[in-house]
Amino acid sequence: MLKNESSSGVILQETGGRIFFILAPLWLTSFVVSCQLFLVAPLLPLIQDGLLNAVSPSDFSLGFLGTAYSIALACSTLIVGPISDRVGRRLVLIIGTAFIALILLLHGAARHYESLLAVRALAGIAAGVYSGSMVAFVGDYFPYERRGWATGLILTGAACGQIIGTPGGILLANAYEFQTPFIVFGGLMALASGMIWRYLPKRHVNHEGKQTSALNTYGMLLRSKGPRAGVLVYFFLFASIGFFVFFLPKWLEEDVGISVQQLALIFIIGGMAMVLGTTSGGTLSDRFGRKPIIVIASLVMVLILPFVILLVDGLISAAVVIALILVSGAMRTGPIIALLTTLTTDKQRGSMMGLATASGQLGLGVATATAGWLYDYHGFAYNVLACTVVTVLMVLVVWRQLPEPTEA
Repeated sequence: MLKNESSSGVILQETGGRIFFILAPLWLTSFVVSCQLFLVAPLLPLIQDGLLNAVSPSDFSLGFLGTAYSIALACSTLIVGPISDRVGRRLVLIIGTAFIALILLLHGAARHYESLLAVRALAGIAAGVYSGSMVAFVGDYFPYERRGWATGLILTGAACGQIIGTPGGILLANAYEFQTPFIVFGGLMALASGMIWRYLPKRHVNHEGKQTSALNTYGMLLRSKGPRAGVLVYFFLFASIGFFVFFLPKWLEEDVGISVQQLALIFIIGGMAMVLGTTSGGTLSDRFGRKPIIVIASLVMVLILPFVILLVDGLISAAVVIALILVSGAMRTGPIIALLTTLTTDKQRGSMMGLATASGQLGLGVATATAGWLYDYHGFAYNVLACTVVTVLMVLVVWRQLPEPTEA
């Protein structure tokens, strides 16, 4: 029997089987969202060749496929965060996942750059309905001392997306069209939406007290040191991902000489590294604290990143170096999310995570657009340098400004 006491004092008791059916749809959603997001990067050469435009889009233009998704997600989650505080996470998660499923199926109609850009923006809006509410639900449901474990377990879905979803998507796109894997993932997301409707518990939504506007709530959060630091951390975290990951597959194919089949293998190995990172990072942070794990994992990345260009010259070196970077990066995510869920009360948790998620997607959008320019005009070495810089900035904010609570 798992005993779960929220910060508001509400005690929830569930059997192990019930917990499984609560975590399973969140895991599947994490899997699909990760697949459809990170699949775009390795498919860029196929997208470039497969679009029906008279002139193929440039690398700089392709970078905006990531930017459109991220900016749309940021705007969407800012709107939805306060709504989830008022109507409850379950309803928002049902609507969000159903919306994602619909938009992924619409990728089949994207035949030109402009239509693909529009569909990716719509996918960002849909993901924004889901993203902050999922994290807030974990904060509502699990006690602080188990939050790292729960978050890490859910995030293994994203890691398994690297192991199964992304390689499978690459092979499907090569065998058929680049739109095909998005349609398949749309079907899986429809299944996840149905499971959320069926299994996630309904919780009482507290409407007592004065309701403030979203702008006032966000303003109050940004004036507070802890939430403001959390927003900065999310910005730098996702910016580091955008600078490094978005053009990594293209660099491996064009400059290192990695084949499509080898790229799929690298994603499998990288996904296994992420599973290790998410599970170990969340569990270790429950025991030793969030900040030490975040800082140590980030510093490992900083030590490896400057040498990526020199070290990677083939399949084996690429697999080893990328696995080390991904396992270190994944170790940070669960502790960061668990830490951010403690920065506000239950009544503002959706708003807090919405603001943080929006900041993260803004960082990802800025990074992918800048990464396209850097890759086009200066080369991948500058993408790596930018990733290193923002990772260092994130460490400084975590260490100096984020509080390390001892209880929820």
